[in-house]
Amino acid sequence: MSQYADGGMLATKPYASGGAYIDRMSDHCKGCRYDRKQRVGPDACPFTVLYWDFFLRHEKVFAKNPRVARQVRAAQQLSDHEIVRETAVSILSRLDQGVL
Repeated sequence: MSQYADGGMLATKPYASGGAYIDRMSDHCKGCRYDRKQRVGPDACPFTVLYWDFFLRHEKVFAKNPRVARQVRAAQQLSDHEIVRETAVSILSRLDQGVL
């Protein structure tokens, strides 16, 4: 996400990944108490939640970008997108408090 901090002036798409990608490409998820497949609930993977929240928050801009439009459409079709947003707010708050 940081590589797109310039608003797309240099990078053509944001680099964002959820828990499933992190698990596939590394061993960082071994022993983690969170479930990479869950978007909501106490066991939801923070990376997965924040991944979907990122696309939901920026859907108007990203819907016009052919490199990420597919992810935006997938985010829009989530049946629990409001809960995902609420969960993301909670995760970010816990990060700010140093409890996550």
